[in-house]
Amino acid sequence: MVTPPKLPLLVSFTLLISSLTLTNADVPPCNAQDQAVLIKIRDHFGGINGPLSDWDAHSDCCLAFNYVGCSSKPGSEYGRVTGVTFSPDIGLSGTIPSDIGDLPFLDFFTLAGNTNVTGPIPTSLAKLNKLYHLDIGHNSLTGPIPSQIFKLKKLKEIDFSGNQLSGPIPSSVTSLPLLTQLNLSDNKLTGSIPPMPKTLKSLDVSNNQLCGPIPSGLKKFSASSFGRNKCLCGAPLAVKCK
Repeated sequence: MVTPPKLPLLVSFTLLISSLTLTNADVPPCNAQDQAVLIKIRDHFGGINGPLSDWDAHSDCCLAFNYVGCSSKPGSEYGRVTGVTFSPDIGLSGTIPSDIGDLPFLDFFTLAGNTNVTGPIPTSLAKLNKLYHLDIGHNSLTGPIPSQIFKLKKLKEIDFSGNQLSGPIPSSVTSLPLLTQLNLSDNKLTGSIPPMPKTLKSLDVSNNQLCGPIPSGLKKFSASSFGRNKCLCGAPLAVKCK
């Protein structure tokens, strides 16, 4: 049986931080456009008196900004922001800023465990064509899951768990060719479960309001992956579909 993760994807977070541990001599200069976007994000979360007060507009974002990682690969990616990994409980509040979508080289984004982060998932995230890791679990987000986000072909790891998201699971999730982890548990999602990519290795949609037959391709997962829903039926659950 495949056991789904119940917590945000901290292993991936740890691997990212390890990969971005560079000496000062190795750190590339921050791209000016990316730095300007980060300052907008800082201002969205309270400015120089907020939890991102160390993000000084006169400092280099690749060297001096907490929670930010930059690429040292030669070429067009050099000095671009590729990772933003906000730690849990750092005092972020309000909505997720749409400016996140203006970091074109971002491939790893975590904003998890800040329960005062509210509002909808911004559709601007769908502009992040390089994104493979998206963890915005355990906040207080509301509204539907934007279907556009499930069209980002490089996505491998998605965690939206522990929010108050509503509406259906977008059918566009079926077309994610690299998806390996999907955690949508502990929300208010409704409707049926769409077919999932064959690449999926970890799934949790428990504690929602989902209904209907579980797609046959998902019977490899444990029953706990589907528990505490409104009226799901079929393997691996013991409840037979009528």
